[in-house]
Amino acid sequence: MLLSMEDVPGTIRADQQAEFGAAERFREASVSPDGVWLAVVTTGAAHSAGWLVRGEARQPRPAAFQYGGNITIGPWSDDSRRVVFVQEGPAGGRTLTVVDAERLGETVEESAMPVRSPEHDELAPEERIYEALAWRNGELLFRVGGERWVFDPDSEEVRREG
Repeated sequence: MLLSMEDVPGTIRADQQAEFGAAERFREASVSPDGVWLAVVTTGAAHSAGWLVRGEARQPRPAAFQYGGNITIGPWSDDSRRVVFVQEGPAGGRTLTVVDAERLGETVEESAMPVRSPEHDELAPEERIYEALAWRNGELLFRVGGERWVFDPDSEEVRREG
């Protein structure tokens, strides 16, 4: 066994001010390509949390949080350094968060890199359906609103593909 619910904190720290219960049961897990990291999703009564755990350490680090919605695990980068968490909100819409295993913090805010197109705010909530396509040369290819984009996790910049 890699991890038990007893290893997961009862709450996840979203930022320095807020903690939420989102760790009552496991929902999904994914091992990095090199087998060193484990991405885990837990759920509580209303919220979902994403965690990264290094091998046998059994110390989950906060990676993603969705208030009143669900999280699933997207693709790992080929070098096993980064993973995508897919967040679905309670009112529809789906967004992406990239987490870098080398830059984990004590809160979701410190660890998570939200992936947003420059047109995100102009899209209606029901059009905010982000889809992680693949990792290429250390960058995440994704689609939203019929457009294809590239997210560079080193600079946290987004540009159109091509």
